Amino acid sequence: MSLNGVIHFRNEGLDAIQTGTRGQQEQYITIWNDVHKQLTALVHNGQVDAQIGNVLTERDQIFRREAAGYDQGVTAQNTAMRNVQNIGNEGGAAMVRAAAGGR
Repeated sequence: MSLNGVIHFRNEGLDAIQTGTRGQQEQYITIWNDVHKQLTALVHNGQVDAQIGNVLTERDQIFRREAAGYDQGVTAQNTAMRNVQNIGNEGGAAMVRAAAGGR
């Protein structure tokens, strides 16, 4: 695709990745909270053995710990992508200035 000599840095794909990962975080937390709520209700209503409640509490703690680690990784990834976007934007602006005879 010709841009008629215009320098153009595109970073929309990076925005899409960041938005997608944030959406996934919200989805898996919503799903787990719903499952946890339903299983807890079964335990409280006596429809399943009370020992499942202990296992559920343990699994909830594991989920929240691992989810927090994943969230930190996603946050770091999104920060890195934002840094790449900023560097690209700054580099593109510098190239435009240099091409126009400026610094």
